[in-house]
Amino acid sequence: MPSFEVLGLRDELLRTLEEEDVWTPTAVQESVIPALRRGGNLVARASAGSGKTLGYTLGVLDRVEVPGLGKDRDAQAVLRVLVLVSTPEEAERVALSMVPYAQAVGVQVASGGPGWGTSPGAAEVLVAVPSDVLAAVRAADVKLDEVGSAIVDGASAMVDLGEWSEVDALLDLIPREAQRVVFTAAIPQVVEDLIGRRVKRALRYPAEPAISGREQAAPTERIGFVIASEREKLELLARQLRQVGEASSPPIIFCRNDERAAELAEQLTIRGFIVGQPNEAEADVAIAAGGVTRAELTEEVTGEPGQTISFDVPADAATLRDRHAGDPDAAVLIEPREIAHLREIAGQAGARVDAAAMPLDLAGSAAGLEAFRREIRSAIAAEDLTAQMLVLEPLFDEFTAAEIAAATAALLRRRQPPATRQESATPSQDKRSEPTSRKAAAGPAPVTWARLYVGVGSREEIRPGDLVGTLAGEADIPGSQIGKIEILDNFSIVEVQADVAEKVIQAVNGTTIKGRSVRVDYDRGGPARRPPTRGGSPPRRTTRRPPRENG
Repeated sequence: MPSFEVLGLRDELLRTLEEEDVWTPTAVQESVIPALRRGGNLVARASAGSGKTLGYTLGVLDRVEVPGLGKDRDAQAVLRVLVLVSTPEEAERVALSMVPYAQAVGVQVASGGPGWGTSPGAAEVLVAVPSDVLAAVRAADVKLDEVGSAIVDGASAMVDLGEWSEVDALLDLIPREAQRVVFTAAIPQVVEDLIGRRVKRALRYPAEPAISGREQAAPTERIGFVIASEREKLELLARQLRQVGEASSPPIIFCRNDERAAELAEQLTIRGFIVGQPNEAEADVAIAAGGVTRAELTEEVTGEPGQTISFDVPADAATLRDRHAGDPDAAVLIEPREIAHLREIAGQAGARVDAAAMPLDLAGSAAGLEAFRREIRSAIAAEDLTAQMLVLEPLFDEFTAAEIAAATAALLRRRQPPATRQESATPSQDKRSEPTSRKAAAGPAPVTWARLYVGVGSREEIRPGDLVGTLAGEADIPGSQIGKIEILDNFSIVEVQADVAEKVIQAVNGTTIKGRSVRVDYDRGGPARRPPTRGGSPPRRTTRRPPRENG
C-alpha cells in the first residue's frame, strides 16, 4: 500500500502524521499532494470524507517557506495561504485540523469562525468564508499581496449559499502567479466558467475520461447509510448490536485508523459488549481498522459472516469495496456533510455499488402526506444538498437528525396554504382536469425576475444567508424564488421572481434584520416599477450605488 513517505513530504509533516496516527494516504491525497507540492493549479471533485482537507493541507504547507521564525519572527505575519470555505463552522473545523501541521512547519493559522483568538492579520494561513475575507480586505485588515496558495474548498456549496461572486473577486485580487486550487462536490456551469477564467492550466482530479458519454455499468450491490452526528454514532451502533441475534456471527465495525478503533472498543466494552474476533462465537462485535478487508477478516469464519458497518465513511471506492463487498446488509454511518462523498465513491466503476438511505417505517397513508413524502424523495434524488447540509450542520450537535427533519417538515407544512393542503389531499375532478390540460398545452411559463432594494448592507455585516432567510421566512416563499444578491455598503439589491415581488415588499418592509428596521422597495435602477400606493409614490431612495472597484 502507498505511504506518505513516497510522496516526498518534508520530515516535519511526516513526524506529525505519525503523531496523529495517520499512516496511509487516501486516493485523493495520493493524487493531489504531488501536484500541490509542485505549485500547480488543481481542480478536484471531492467531498467531505475523502481526505481532501488533509490532502491540500499537506500539499500546500510542504512548500511554505516563512523567513524569520522563532524569536526573531515579525509581530505582523504575512498571509501565505488562503482557504475559502462555505460557513463559519466549516472554517472552524478546517482550521483546527490544519493546526498540528502548520505548527510543524512554523506557521500560524487563523479562522473566520467563532471563538478564534488569532486575528486574520496575524497568521500565515487564513481559513474563512469568502464574504468575510473580502470585507477584511476592504477594511485593510487582511492583505493578499503575498498569498502563494488560494484554496476554494466546497465551490458548489458556495454557489448555493450566495458566496460565489466574492470567490471570483478574491481570486482576481491574489497575485497572478499564486497557486489556485478548487475542491467541489459538483461542477455546475458557473463553477466551470470561473475555473476557465481564474484557474488556468489546472490538473483535474479525477482525470476526465478520454471518451465521454460512455454508459456506466449497472450497480451489482447495494449499501445502506444512516445519517448521524459524531455524538449519535455510538448510540446507534450500540442499539444495532443489541438487536443482533445470538446465533449470528458478530458484526464487523470498520474505523479509519487504529486509534479510532481502540477508542471505540473501549467505549463498547464499558457498555458491556464483548469485543473479539469475527470467528469468536462469544463475541458481540469485531472491530477493524486501516487497510484490513472483509475477506481477510472472515477467512476462518464458519457459516455466514456478520454484518459489516463502517463507523467512519470509507475514503475511496477501493476501501468501500474491500470493507463491504458481498454483504447485502452492509451499512455506513455518515455525517451529513459526507453524503455527497459516499455517493461519489459508490458510483465509481471500481465500487459498482448503489448507496441508499436506510428507510424508516413511517405510518400514515393519507394522500396529502404521501404527496409530501414524494416531494421529499424527489428533492433527495434531484437536488444538490451539500449547501443545505452545511446550513443545518451546527444543529446536529444539539438535536438528532430525526428531530431536525421533523421540525423542518413542520415549518414547511405550516407555511403551505390550507387550500393547497386540502387540494393535494382530496382534489376535485374539475381541478384535476381543466387547469392541468391548459398547462400541458401552453407549457411552463417563463420565469421573470424583479430587482428589490433592501435598506441594509455590508456596514451592518449582512450576508446573503441573512437576506435569504428574512425574505423567505417573512414572505413565506421558497428560497428558489430568490435569485442574485448584491450587497453594497448601505443597501443590497435582491432579485426575486416577479410574481412574488409585491408579496415580499409588503411582508418584509418595516421588519428588522440584525436589529435594524429595513425598507424594501423596487430598485429604481431596474426594469421593474412598483405601482403607485395610496398617498402617492414611495419616496425615492437617495443612496447612490458606489462606483465599482477595479478588479
